[in-house]
Amino acid sequence: MKICLISYDYYLYDGRLRELIKVAKELGEVIYITRASDGEKPREASHILYQDRGYSSFILFVCRQVRRAGRQDLIFIDNRKGIIPGYIARKLTGARYVVQDCRELYDLRSAAGLPGKLGCVVEKIFTKHSDVIIAANAFRARLMVKMFGLKEEPLHYENIRRLEYTSEEKKKQVERECRGFFEEKKFRIISTAGCDMSRTTGKMLEAMKGLGDGFELLLMGESDGEDELIVRETIRRMGLTNVKIFPRMDQDHLKYFIENSQAGMVTYHQRDLNNKYCASGKIYEFLFEEKPVVTSTNPPLKEFCRKYGVGQASEDYEKAIRVLAEHYTQQQDAVRRFLTRVHVEKNNRKLAEEILVRLGEN
Repeated sequence: MKICLISYDYYLYDGRLRELIKVAKELGEVIYITRASDGEKPREASHILYQDRGYSSFILFVCRQVRRAGRQDLIFIDNRKGIIPGYIARKLTGARYVVQDCRELYDLRSAAGLPGKLGCVVEKIFTKHSDVIIAANAFRARLMVKMFGLKEEPLHYENIRRLEYTSEEKKKQVERECRGFFEEKKFRIISTAGCDMSRTTGKMLEAMKGLGDGFELLLMGESDGEDELIVRETIRRMGLTNVKIFPRMDQDHLKYFIENSQAGMVTYHQRDLNNKYCASGKIYEFLFEEKPVVTSTNPPLKEFCRKYGVGQASEDYEKAIRVLAEHYTQQQDAVRRFLTRVHVEKNNRKLAEEILVRLGEN
């Protein structure tokens, strides 16, 4: 089967996208179009990079690329911004099937601004016409049946993923660059939400004030300028010396930092469907490095921690971090037990097999 995967996200920074490409490769011969970050090179001959000039230009770029690629059997749409170029690509290539991954879940009431609301309308119109729909967890899959008027529940694809060094040389380079940061012994917690104030960052800072200098919070990720100013001002006002801010990291640097820290922090607000029923692959990035987690009490995260014992889901972050630190050996043992029952490649293969069954191609 000839497959074209279309994504408006970044290969370097998007773990779910990287795994979906592997799933597509289980199905057949793949070309994949992704958005390029600064200085990025294609991973292989079948990787087509779009040098970002906006979304409308992306649609035209996809049209040109699929015309060159010729006939395809399947269009694999990654997320809602892939829908319009994906359905145009289906028409241009004569593809028989469309597979659509719905990693986000917004309705008109909770979508931000006009672009978000237009995205909801586009999603509602097209999603029910896709041959296979993929949801990020069971909570979302059940909601989507009613939201989009689907005849059957979407496939569930938990974003089980691990970070990997791109090469041994890159690993050594990152170690040389960063090892000095970890010389002082502390209980370090990593959040990859950056300074996003909607992701309960303010509560994290309050917790760090109570925890003191034996603990350290590392805030990593792309941050809105205004949010970062708020966080820096809060750090200054509270006199915090145990919070550090870092930009978004590639997977080599992120893996090294998680390896050398003690815990992960995975938190979301609960004011809209997408966040309330969060489907964070970040939790697996921590667990595969044998690091337990502290999470907010969103239903999927709360159930996950309760079921597997791999961390603390709580509204009181200071208390949760203290419990984690006090029972760290037991929590790490629970993480190791959990890892015996999950497997990235098997998870990808399972989704590929379920897609073929839905398409009647098994």
